[in-house]
Amino acid sequence: MDQPLSLKLASLCLISQHKLQCILSACGTKLDLIIDPLLIKPLERICGVSWLRQHGVDKIYKMEPQLGNTANTNRAYLIPACMQKYKCVLDQISSILSQNPSLTDAKCFNVIIVPKTMSTYDSILESKGLYDIVKLHSFSWELFSLDEQILSLELPFLYRQMFVEQNQSLLSSISMCLWSLFHVTGQPKCILSLGKLSSSVLDILEVYKESYERDFVNMDSSQEIGALIIMDRDQDYASSLLTPATYSGLLNEIFSINCGHLDLNVKETKLKKGKMNTHISSEDKSKNTVMTLDSSIDNLYGEIKHRHFSEVLSVLSSKAKLLKNEDIKALGIQEMKDFVATKLQQVTLFKQNLVNHVLACETIIAEMNNKFENLTQAECEMLNNRNKKSNFTFVDEQFGTDIHMYNSLRLMCLLSLTQGLSYDEYNSLVSKYLLAFGYKFLYVFNNLVSAGLLVQPSSPKLSLNISNLSNLSERLPKWQNGFQNIANKLKQLPQTEAGTSPGYVFNGSYVPLVATLCNALLNSESLLEVLNKLSALNDLKVGGAVVDKLKTGMETLNEKLCNLSLQNNIDLGSKDAKTIVKLLKSDSKVNSGLSIKPKTVLVFIIGGVTYAEIAACDVVQAATGSKIFIAGDCIASGSDIMVANI
Repeated sequence: MDQPLSLKLASLCLISQHKLQCILSACGTKLDLIIDPLLIKPLERICGVSWLRQHGVDKIYKMEPQLGNTANTNRAYLIPACMQKYKCVLDQISSILSQNPSLTDAKCFNVIIVPKTMSTYDSILESKGLYDIVKLHSFSWELFSLDEQILSLELPFLYRQMFVEQNQSLLSSISMCLWSLFHVTGQPKCILSLGKLSSSVLDILEVYKESYERDFVNMDSSQEIGALIIMDRDQDYASSLLTPATYSGLLNEIFSINCGHLDLNVKETKLKKGKMNTHISSEDKSKNTVMTLDSSIDNLYGEIKHRHFSEVLSVLSSKAKLLKNEDIKALGIQEMKDFVATKLQQVTLFKQNLVNHVLACETIIAEMNNKFENLTQAECEMLNNRNKKSNFTFVDEQFGTDIHMYNSLRLMCLLSLTQGLSYDEYNSLVSKYLLAFGYKFLYVFNNLVSAGLLVQPSSPKLSLNISNLSNLSERLPKWQNGFQNIANKLKQLPQTEAGTSPGYVFNGSYVPLVATLCNALLNSESLLEVLNKLSALNDLKVGGAVVDKLKTGMETLNEKLCNLSLQNNIDLGSKDAKTIVKLLKSDSKVNSGLSIKPKTVLVFIIGGVTYAEIAACDVVQAATGSKIFIAGDCIASGSDIMVANI
């Protein structure tokens, strides 16, 4: 009997557990496992302490730069694929070997890299004289099922590497995690990619399909995801930069969330960390409450997570009144026993969850400090390219009187992408930021430009050089209204605040691009209709079985490698959406045979997905009667994106 898709997705952790078991068995017994703090919560979802002890782990330590001696000789470091942390581990191992040279031949050092090792890691080992002394392992865990229809790789460092540093070496890890997912769900009939990185992932998936398709058994009968959408984060930065209006979105703006666990620390919020002259007291070491953002565990969270924040307190108030009206004193002895045996624990847990959510709401209100309305109004004006002068004044005042290390940059980036910044405006904001936080942060603006979050204007003196007047039209900031042009064509800027519109996640001012993509896919009968609706997108590519029908007679991968005949390549091999549209319009028979109409869609956003996008897709899901699963390398907020650039 086929299991529900939700159970199959939850079973991905078993695959991760098996991978870890194979790695630990290669590391030996009586092992000291040293874990980077970033990976502790994800590891807890894969296995527990008792499971680790059963598979050779004796002691567990948290990774620290000055970690001293451990209990056992055998060591295994579990760290993310970050060069700085990798070098720190190697320095620790070199220090241990200098104190105890006899361990050189013991081969007792193992470094487990998440998600994979790279060739440069071996080169660094060799340069430090640790080659064949330290053994490297790759641990590419599978997607985590964090909540109902929410999947995440929990690798937040990927955004910085891929978008800021332009390092795409870990892109194959995303392709492999999707390929592993296909083994559980079957291959989707249609794949859409939007962005350069997503296009590369689609190409890698095509190579996997050519090479490993024999591994799939009865693919058609197990096809539970009808379509896959892969999108780069930089294709819709607005959804990251805008202030969300949903409860879950604001939770992620205020509190730290790691692998679906929220740290309810009201004294050290994200907003307080970024403000000037804010000193967080280190005296209070009391343990903070941890909330699990999972609807299957916390039913109350499931009810309010996608609601507009203005509705949440009234819902919590009504729940509190229901608890107050329960008259336990009126119960008889037998009824009291039954209550204690069956409902007491549930009621106690519900009360605790209610208290936590009320505290979270109070903190959100206190932190926003009546700025929410002014902020969202200014953002709406930017999106619609109205009142540029007053919008800049608003941002300029933020930089002058209430500057924030992350959110001020966020506003600057939004203004730059939607309405543009002049040379003088750009320099004015940069100067105020550097005066507030120091000139050591000058590199941040270069990072923001590299990531595509800022458009750096050229000097007017250069632009008005008489010798270059012929090229003046090319120097004009054509990007200034480009955002509105595409957003209007895709109907992302709703004119009315309809309660059923996905745009409610941003107070009715903007519909996330991912919701627009899902809506087009789920409300179209054919591939041609989908591509016509999304014709404003330039980097759209198509793959999957729906395109394979157009490739009759094309060479397979092995044939291409054997023949090496470039002249036989067909344009369809590029999977470019505009090329496919031309073919479908010219051949009505081909178009009629390419019906898609998926019932289930998986969306993967490279660079992190936001809770606002998840809530917007939930509206599309309810309107179309379909299922939309949202995935990404992490769940990120706008401030998280800014932190990655600093």
